[in-house]
Amino acid sequence: MSTAKQEVKTIEKPQNMKLLPTPKTAEPTKELKKDSAMATIEKFVSKTPPTAEERIERILHFEAHSKRFRLLKEKSNDLKMFDAGNDKTNAKIVLKNSAGFEFDVRNSNVIDKVTKTMREELNILLAEAENEVLNFEI
Repeated sequence: MSTAKQEVKTIEKPQNMKLLPTPKTAEPTKELKKDSAMATIEKFVSKTPPTAEERIERILHFEAHSKRFRLLKEKSNDLKMFDAGNDKTNAKIVLKNSAGFEFDVRNSNVIDKVTKTMREELNILLAEAENEVLNFEI
């Protein structure tokens, strides 16, 4: 076995080199600590109860959010049923605009791509609507 000697070099600081000052971390003042504690306490302080009108208005908003969620859930289920019943030979997607113009597609690859995009967008919208319903405060 051979043992290699390791040479250790010491590096000396040149005479013209200056050390940069390091920033000191400022200790929070008593006022800052007090403000932080008060902000935390205020999160848990009960608010004044809403008036009857405010509660009724909030219920109406909640109903609008829940209606949107139910509609999106229904559309998601409709799309799942379309996918389940799609035999890849007779499927057709029709696009219509308000002027009465129509465009239909029967290509199974195009239909797969369109339904995949629709499913992804519906899932995003459905998740947003569900969060709105779950986090809503009356």
